[in-house]
Amino acid sequence: MNLRAATALLLACAPLHAAERPDLLRFTNGDQLHGAFLGIEAGPQAVWKRDDLAEPVRFKTSGVRHIVLRGGQPAKGLATLSNIGLANGDRIPGTVTAMDAEFLTIDSEWAGTLRVPRNQVAMLAPNPLGGRIHYHGPFAADGWRMAHAAFPKGLPEVKEEEKTKDDDEAPGRWQFSGAAWYWKGDRTGTALIRPDGMTDRSVLRFDLAWKNRLNLAVAFHADLAVPPPPAGEEGKEAARVPGNGDNSVFSTMFGNSYVLQMFSSYFILYRTGIDDEGNGTIERVRLNNSNLRLGETGRASVEIRSNRRSGLISLFINDEFVSQWSEGAADARENSEFAGKGPGFGFVVQGEESPVRISDIVVSEWNGMPDSARSLEVEDQDVVLMANGTDRFAGKVTGMEGDGRLAFEGRHGRFTFPLSEVAEVRFARSGLAAAPDTPSENIAVRLHPFGLVSGRPVSGDASSISINHSVLGSVRLSTASAVMIEFNSSNQIIDDWDTDF
Repeated sequence: MNLRAATALLLACAPLHAAERPDLLRFTNGDQLHGAFLGIEAGPQAVWKRDDLAEPVRFKTSGVRHIVLRGGQPAKGLATLSNIGLANGDRIPGTVTAMDAEFLTIDSEWAGTLRVPRNQVAMLAPNPLGGRIHYHGPFAADGWRMAHAAFPKGLPEVKEEEKTKDDDEAPGRWQFSGAAWYWKGDRTGTALIRPDGMTDRSVLRFDLAWKNRLNLAVAFHADLAVPPPPAGEEGKEAARVPGNGDNSVFSTMFGNSYVLQMFSSYFILYRTGIDDEGNGTIERVRLNNSNLRLGETGRASVEIRSNRRSGLISLFINDEFVSQWSEGAADARENSEFAGKGPGFGFVVQGEESPVRISDIVVSEWNGMPDSARSLEVEDQDVVLMANGTDRFAGKVTGMEGDGRLAFEGRHGRFTFPLSEVAEVRFARSGLAAAPDTPSENIAVRLHPFGLVSGRPVSGDASSISINHSVLGSVRLSTASAVMIEFNSSNQIIDDWDTDF
């Protein structure tokens, strides 16, 4: 069946009424379709089923962008966060059970035992991120809301007949597509908020892409307290005014919180709050270093580590340390205390004509580790960072002993480290082989709570998929822990953003 004809037919069908959350297939032209993923056949083709059609339909994967499984929820999440990072960017979840000069052996829940060439392994993370993951996504829009200074409790729903109307005075809206949130509006001031996820000690990590002039504010540890309306105006509808980029609205949208405002060349940290009289407050935090080196258009990985117990906050860009400050008792401010009172976080674009994409958001517990092995990565030595966050060693990882201990040779002798006490290992760049080329027909499978596996699809059904991996060889992976299958992922920002979603 012709792809466009099949798409038109299926989009015209009545919606599904299944008890379980359906899968979602999104085509490269922006159309999307709910149903059930049945597997992959030669071609390659994605096999798709709906209750209102007698027979499954097959789509060439060249016309499919991605499939979100079960609304972005796994049938069974992986029990461990332990993983290895390959030179091609894949994150392979599993526990390392053996290692020598040639291979690593991984025991995985999703594909059984895997042997990985040592020279393709850039990173080993037995205990990554420091603790349990509380959020990973976005694979669905569920759990998110939007707020505006005029609508601090949330934007009103848009009726179906009003969706095509262009209202220049209405606040702009974030748009969800696949596994990312997009801000493409020319109006500022609408915040994208998730009200939960952050604990007393948290890591907030996300991938950021932008065009033109970067001006993004990130709120963390936000309690989302809303100032009371002025006297006599309780229950009145808020005035419909667009945001004007005024930073004083941060407290209105985020309540008691910290807000990191990022520009291409510098950043500013604010404390925001609601005082005893219900007025919003904002205060700039003094920093020793506030410089960034980001271009007018680009992408970056942003990581904020915050410890409400000690007051320590650290910022990393692309896994490299940028700045650190303390909100502890040593602060000379009067009534010094941690401003962030809640578990929420959010994003708001403050510049006009500044498109932004937010993806790969991870919120996890933090063990207080102030650094990363990546920031100490060197050309000719392996770097081992211990889970206590302070001890690190440079030298040569020679292998792994039978009792689960990492063998290591350094300047001051030979050591063995229990993997349970190792946070991360970054292997010397000089020992890495070049990453294999990525075939155009490759797919990428995202696993929950953490993992990315790519390869050329061979066959599969709803429960498992066989792929040819450029490093691992033939792999049959279970889809129980999969939340998304990407068919035509692009490494080019302009390609991703030209999609009309």
